[in-house]
Amino acid sequence: MPLHKMNTAPLISIALCTYNGSRFLEKQIMSILNQTYKNIELIVVDDCSTDHTFEIIAQLASQYPQIKPYRNSENLGFNKNFEKAITLSAGAYIAISDQDDIWLKDKLQRLIDHIGDKWLIFSNSEWVDEEENMLGRQMLAPNFELKDRSFKSVLFYNIFTGHTILFSRDLLDYILPIPSNGYYDWWMGFVALYHNKITYLNECLTLHRIHSTSVLYKEKNQTKPSPKSDRFKEISINLAILGVYKNLKEEDRKLIGKIHTAYSKKKYSLYLIQNIYKYYECFFPDLKKRKGLSKLNFAIKFSKGY
Repeated sequence: MPLHKMNTAPLISIALCTYNGSRFLEKQIMSILNQTYKNIELIVVDDCSTDHTFEIIAQLASQYPQIKPYRNSENLGFNKNFEKAITLSAGAYIAISDQDDIWLKDKLQRLIDHIGDKWLIFSNSEWVDEEENMLGRQMLAPNFELKDRSFKSVLFYNIFTGHTILFSRDLLDYILPIPSNGYYDWWMGFVALYHNKITYLNECLTLHRIHSTSVLYKEKNQTKPSPKSDRFKEISINLAILGVYKNLKEEDRKLIGKIHTAYSKKKYSLYLIQNIYKYYECFFPDLKKRKGLSKLNFAIKFSKGY
């Protein structure tokens, strides 16, 4: 980037949270430092790692002034550690980073070029294995479109992935404090979508590493006897969190509250069955099209925590 453009470009802060991530961390940090967009700061907050993670961070910080390292005195957990990293950021825009991915060189430039007047932009990512071999799978379907979907489309499942997100400081007044439970990216995406201040860039700008200690690997290969019960709990927690968002219209607060109450009973709910049957396309725009009996069967199963 030419110097005259770099000096007028807004500062982008990258919030990178670490925990026992020494194996892949340096490569991820270097992919951030090598971005074509140069006006950046890298906020790295380590959540009490027991391996060599913080030593790697400190060593790199001694070479690259863009890196600002922090180490927690006690473990804050996933959501609150990201909240801390975000609040330490000074940029007009903030990007979220995992500790073991690889960013394409023009990721930040592409995101900031397309965010416009929205509060948040997210993109897609390509899955790779430990050796960076392509796995032939993307986080979102290649034909995914945001279109004009409403907040109802993210009550039961999450389409927002933290490592693909760039957002404006304008969003902070709406998302802080980040709830301790649930998923911080689900929360952020919901809030931006609720206010129609979100956009999507259909490009894979991140190589998302799937390995034996990654969250997605654990979810994919979990050996618990009832993974569906975990999914039920995840949705119930999310509904409870979204239902108390401070800027909800009263009618939307009541709707989410009723859905949460009905769903959390984990038994057939006529209210939930009727709503899912009637508004299936609104609640599940990314699932296959259903009609008649197929849609009714889905609604019945889902109402019981399916």
